Amino acid sequence: MIPGPNRILRISPSGALVKIWTIISGNNFGARYWTDGKMEARMLPDEPLLRCHPTTKELFWTNECETVPKKKWWHHAPFARTPAINDYRRALASGLASSPEKERYIRMRYWWAANDPVRHGKNGASMPSDYHENLTKLRALLDESAPTDRLMAAEIARLLGDFDATTTLLQFPFPEGYAMAVLRIGQLNRDKDMAVRELTS
Repeated sequence: MIPGPNRILRISPSGALVKIWTIISGNNFGARYWTDGKMEARMLPDEPLLRCHPTTKELFWTNECETVPKKKWWHHAPFARTPAINDYRRALASGLASSPEKERYIRMRYWWAANDPVRHGKNGASMPSDYHENLTKLRALLDESAPTDRLMAAEIARLLGDFDATTTLLQFPFPEGYAMAVLRIGQLNRDKDMAVRELTS
């Protein structure tokens, strides 16, 4: 991975300054892929569009902020942080989910964050109380005639315990590149496994 220059952003409407790191190039060597669509790669870290100011707690879309030229005080701007589950809830309750695409992004990231404890070995971790509601609303945003969305809908159905729906959704002419994920999710579905799992396990 080759890191890029840090960027200073001005958040609207407050005008607060925040810093984000960037990367020039990376690779997916050693990456781990999960049934919910998340990839974790040490050499290709995530650059989320939605971030949070660590001091003011403001949530903002990085691509909608003004980039501020670096000046002598730029070092004092804090680094933005990745939102947590409660932040995604706040985003959904505010005007940040102002389009179906933005709502989908937030609900997807909420899903990944809720699955992270299981992803990282805490198999007894309980899901948030609104986990099922979020997945149901996320599925409603999907186009099940498109392969990626249909596979995501199948995974959502599996995690909600709707195994018959998962079976039906996997009966689809997926392109060749989807074969491993289709087989893995199908096996987990037959096992009535309702947790996120690594694709290659």
